[in-house]
Amino acid sequence: MLSGMAQGRPEIQTALRRAVLVEAGHRCAIPTCRQAPVDVAHINPWAKVKEHKFENLIALCPTCHARFDRGDIDKRSILQYKANLDVLNHRYSDIERLVLRTLYTRVIEGVALAIPTAMGWMVMDLEDDGLIEFEIATDPVTRQTERELNESGILLTPKGRDFMQRWFKALPIDGS
Repeated sequence: MLSGMAQGRPEIQTALRRAVLVEAGHRCAIPTCRQAPVDVAHINPWAKVKEHKFENLIALCPTCHARFDRGDIDKRSILQYKANLDVLNHRYSDIERLVLRTLYTRVIEGVALAIPTAMGWMVMDLEDDGLIEFEIATDPVTRQTERELNESGILLTPKGRDFMQRWFKALPIDGS
């Protein structure tokens, strides 16, 4: 296999490669995939642009990269996944993004995800934006265990469900 340099294509600089990988959490940028390891892929093909720029690079697992190259994943979707990463990374922490994905993909709708009550501050931006809500606590006298006294339940709101559907369907999540 020839290196990129041998084909007349310079390697992506280490700092730029790192920035693209960090943007996607070193996982595939497609939220329904999130596989690792990943390739750094050009959104507009190298053959057309002849340059490596952050705005034109995205982290994709080898399978999604091949699907994108074949046209199975359209360019508009890839551009939206890239734009959504920017919104997500500037507004929500890794933990908040994980909570959203967990509530959306692994928790039955209407069932609360239990988190330690003392950690509620870690998801406050999600609550402030109306994407989650804390389950109304039951009377502490009726709680059965010490563990239950130290847990809070969080639920995905209808706004949060819409947000997640938009994110997963490569639609804008920034309110546009």
